[in-house]
Amino acid sequence: MAMDLVGALAQIQLCAELEQDELQRLAAAGRVERWSEQALVMEEGEHGPRLAILLEGRVQVRKRDDAGTVHRIGEVGPGGVLGEISLLTGTQRSATVVALGNLKIFAIDRSTFEAMVADGDPAVLKLGLAIARVLAQRLCSVNDRVVELLEEHTSAGPIPDLAALRRDLFTRWNF
Repeated sequence: MAMDLVGALAQIQLCAELEQDELQRLAAAGRVERWSEQALVMEEGEHGPRLAILLEGRVQVRKRDDAGTVHRIGEVGPGGVLGEISLLTGTQRSATVVALGNLKIFAIDRSTFEAMVADGDPAVLKLGLAIARVLAQRLCSVNDRVVELLEEHTSAGPIPDLAALRRDLFTRWNF
């Protein structure tokens, strides 16, 4: 099982820069979780004690607006990362994640991740850098869309539908 997990992690873009021994240490530090269809994998507002990398299956990401309406903001498939914001910041989950079918994920607890960082383990340092790149790409996408929206609506007067624009920006988060 451990070698299967190492092989699965080696196929994930997020882990592409990790060496074999680093993948083995990462695999040993985490665990495989299995979830059934419609399972609530993560819930917006809860404290996020783990990072999850999707190995098999798809999830839907949902976000609640200020009025309490839940919006579907994206889907994530194999290789996708979940819980990275909570992992890095210690803040509450920013979205809800629901399984669209049976899932297999690799999970690593925040405390384990932080202990490996404190030890200077290259495996989690490289993983952390890869997560930072994902977040930077998402931020660039959102920034580009904000500029487009400003350009579209500057000459047309006030922005007409903030709720629709908010959903559009959520979608740009590249799930």
